[in-house]
Parts: sequence; C-alpha cells; structure tokens
Amino acid sequence: MVIRKANDSDIELIANLYIGNWKKTYAELLPNEFLNNLKVSDGIQKWREYLGNERYMIFVVYKDEKFLGFSACKEDDEIEHCLYLDSLHVSEASRGKGIGTKLINTVSHYAYSKGYKCMSICIVKGNSNAKSLYEKLGAKHYKDFIDYFGSTESNSEKLIWNNLNSFR
Repeated sequence: MVIRKANDSDIELIANLYIGNWKKTYAELLPNEFLNNLKVSDGIQKWREYLGNERYMIFVVYKDEKFLGFSACKEDDEIEHCLYLDSLHVSEASRGKGIGTKLINTVSHYAYSKGYKCMSICIVKGNSNAKSLYEKLGAKHYKDFIDYFGSTESNSEKLIWNNLNSFR
C-alpha cells in the first residue's frame, strides 16, 4: 500500500470517489435534489483548485496501482494552530481494512510536521460510521452547528483531536 501526495493524474479518481460517496453516504441525511445535482465535473474542478493551492494538501492511497481513497486537509478557519481534515473518502470495497485510519494518521503526521497543535473534522449529523471511526481514534466533540452546502442546510458536528502526539 502506498500513500502519497496527490497529483493531476489522481484528480478524476478523487472526484469520482468523492461524488459517489456523497450520493451514497448522505442519501438519508441530505435532500435528494441536492445530491442528484452533484456532478463529477464539479468534483474535478473542486479538487483541481484544491491541488493548485499550496496551503492545501491531498493524500491518495493505492494498492497494486488500484486507487483506494484520499484525504484532503487545510488550515482550520476557526481554530488557531489547527489543521482541518476537509475530506476523507475510501472506496466502498476497501472499507473496514484500516485505510481510513492510515489516511487520518498520515494527515496527523503532516499536521505535526507543519507545526499544528491539533486537527479537526466536520461531519453531517447522522454519519455514525465516520463519527465512530474518529472517536475511536481519539477525536472529541467540539461543537454542533448548521453547515451549508450551497443553499442546502445541514445539522453538523465538529470534532477535534487536541493532541497530535496521540498519533505517534
């Protein structure tokens, strides 16, 4: 298994996984109208812009040249000295094999190496699989809030890892 920094050749795979996972994961949590309007082309644009920003980072994971997932991170806009785990997506066939944990660990090591003191993530309320994983890895509740995806409103929760040394 190889985890590395993403490059342009990964963008289409990232976008396809991102859009597909959103449509499946949030089918019962967000309005169908919103989910049905998600397009891979929008994902390609989003992740290409993300990749082009030197302050953002995307990691991809492959095994035997097969794309298994990715994580994306940037500085948290709300919490000082905190890296925000913006996205974590693992292919359906690869779930339950520790890949999400490895990606989270990679981001935490990256955060630590860049001098961040903590790491955060936001989830849509009801995404219990994600919440369970993050809590198992030591994340704690930070706050509940209303998030917006365009004009779509969501009940969300922010979690935080206060000690990046716990990943060592």
